[in-house]
Amino acid sequence: MSPILATGRAGNLIRSLLIILALVLGMRTAYLLWFFHTPAWTSRPHEIRYCSTWYERVRQPEITSGEAVKTAGGQLKTVRRSPVFRPITAYRPTSTCPRYLFAKVGKDAYVTYLETED
Repeated sequence: MSPILATGRAGNLIRSLLIILALVLGMRTAYLLWFFHTPAWTSRPHEIRYCSTWYERVRQPEITSGEAVKTAGGQLKTVRRSPVFRPITAYRPTSTCPRYLFAKVGKDAYVTYLETED
């Protein structure tokens, strides 16, 4: 008999782990669709919210850390971590919102976000 269909302790454990896994995957997808408007772990949203401001993704290929520092005008500093386990960095975040945010997508690759003008 299959362990999933078994009535013993091992069958109950395997069945409960599979149910928990299905719930986690479902809730993760629902959360990402609600918060980021994207179901994928690796994709980056077209807009993000930070410091009470919306930032839109700049339509350009990924840039290196050197190009990010040049664009921002100074050293980058991590300002928050996203649910997709990649940090969002900015140039010297202070009490004012930074103009640019950078999302790390590789070892030395960033996606640029620009503060929207409301």
